[in-house]
Amino acid sequence: MSQQPVFKQHIHKTSGSSDIAKIASFWILVFVIYMVLLTYSSITAQEIASEKGTKIMEIIFSSTKASKYFIGKITGVMMVILTQILIYLVGGAAFYLGLNQIDTFRKLFDQYRYLIQPVIGNLLNVNLLYLFLGVIIYTIVSAFSGALVAKAEDAPKAAQPAIYLGMTAFFLTFPFQSNPTGLIVKVLSYIPFFSSYFMPLRVIYHQASPLEISLSLLVLILTIGLLAWYISRIYEGLILQTDDSSFWKRLKRGLTYQN
Repeated sequence: MSQQPVFKQHIHKTSGSSDIAKIASFWILVFVIYMVLLTYSSITAQEIASEKGTKIMEIIFSSTKASKYFIGKITGVMMVILTQILIYLVGGAAFYLGLNQIDTFRKLFDQYRYLIQPVIGNLLNVNLLYLFLGVIIYTIVSAFSGALVAKAEDAPKAAQPAIYLGMTAFFLTFPFQSNPTGLIVKVLSYIPFFSSYFMPLRVIYHQASPLEISLSLLVLILTIGLLAWYISRIYEGLILQTDDSSFWKRLKRGLTYQN
């Protein structure tokens, strides 16, 4: 009987540690997605917007299809993002192993292993794929919005649509961080542009089955493919527009462009 209070206290501590690890994992992942998204959205949109009205684009489109040029550009960005993620993973692993050789840090890691290991496990799983695909879909939207600006001087504003969409998804996670079973979380975990934020929340809290994760990934990948295919078809019509017409007129003209 005298051992019961100790046993109950141990259970409470373990449960509390698990909750802390889950919350930490979620916020680390969300912030990484958001920061990488902001970086590559801005770079991609400004790079494409800066090409507006240049003679080099007319020369390029006379020698190759605009669709191939667009797909090549997006593929290049994908490779850069993938390389950066791999560098971070290798660098992080090397940094962790290096610190683990120092007695002070090794003792610290041993002391907080019950927190460190779950956090690493929650990051190095399917959530890493959501990070990559989430950044890709926002990058494609950034390329589209960059091609819609009126002239190269508007490049700094080109990424705003994608950034605002990313900010909306980011801030929507705040009220649901401790409610992975909520209906809104379940619905948003299947919607592209939001699933990269909300499905990892369900995965971290073990509230998503393999079938649900697979379905969410399939929808996200198909959306990326369809967006890339459609925008590549109208890319020439978007990038060659240099008039000062309204945004909606440029959008309508670009969407109805026939190559």
